[in-house]
Amino acid sequence: MKIQAHNFTVLLLVLSVTIGLSTCVSTRSSSPSTPITLQLSWTHSAQFAGFYAADQNGDYAAEGLAVTFVEGGPDVDRQTPVLNGTAHFGLGGGVELITARADGKPVRVVATILRRDPFAFFTLAGSGITRPEDFVGKTLLVRPRALPILGAMMANVGISPDQYTVNSRADFTALYSGEVDVATGFVTTQVLEAKRAGYNLNIIYPDDYGVHMVSDNIFTTDDFITTNPALMTRFLRATLKGWTYAIENPDRIGALVVKYNPKADAALETDVMALSLPLINTGEDHLGWIKPEVWTGMEQTLRAQNVLTKPVQVTEIYTLQFLQEIYGQ
Repeated sequence: MKIQAHNFTVLLLVLSVTIGLSTCVSTRSSSPSTPITLQLSWTHSAQFAGFYAADQNGDYAAEGLAVTFVEGGPDVDRQTPVLNGTAHFGLGGGVELITARADGKPVRVVATILRRDPFAFFTLAGSGITRPEDFVGKTLLVRPRALPILGAMMANVGISPDQYTVNSRADFTALYSGEVDVATGFVTTQVLEAKRAGYNLNIIYPDDYGVHMVSDNIFTTDDFITTNPALMTRFLRATLKGWTYAIENPDRIGALVVKYNPKADAALETDVMALSLPLINTGEDHLGWIKPEVWTGMEQTLRAQNVLTKPVQVTEIYTLQFLQEIYGQ
């Protein structure tokens, strides 16, 4: 997959989502709103634009919901609040949720926001390193969470771990200084930060080499799904309306983020949203849609990389029940 903006090719899909969701507008009575807590995967940013839009535009209120967002971060446990009932929903990566399910935690994905993982490998423009085969003999800055992705990608092009060196201690600026030749990061932020620092980057996507991951999956517990099916539909329906708005109005996202993070750089957040569009709205199907074959592939990748050693039933990691209900499928 070569990730590009799909502004024109996906317009009809976005409009169909808008039309489909608008037919499901809830007419709630004046009864008290149901409180819902969403555990975010990171600090307030454009990464959560659709949730903010659903909140600010009254989509949650129209469904009789009062949603509270709890910030995440590098040291925040994103699963425990959902598992112990402190939060009703959470956001997590595909890898962490598959391993959690294998560990016996009753987490289940109900929608996927980032249907293409923003994770990628970066090199300096002009370095001549533009594909995984060019990593041979080079030093790579790779965070521990990314090692399975690196291993799978390199295996797919026939390169073994002894043909490159991994450095997990440096930060991204080591790429600028020449300490490392390749660095891992996120398309949604690293490109913008590098540009501000005066550097242009080559981007190497694992997706282009057969390693498909998804991120910012909305998850909850098996028990919550079983006992609150109507609430599930209401929350997801409003959330998808919010994401439809965010996709159709990326230029308004910076100002929206500032409402939740007054210190945010509105212009930067707007740019982040623009870079996120093809990751969220892939043009393949509906916003938030879960593709079973992607989850099967992730499970196989993790097992091949010895990250996943326990048995897990892939079809129990997610459910399409509510998306199918919302989209009439």
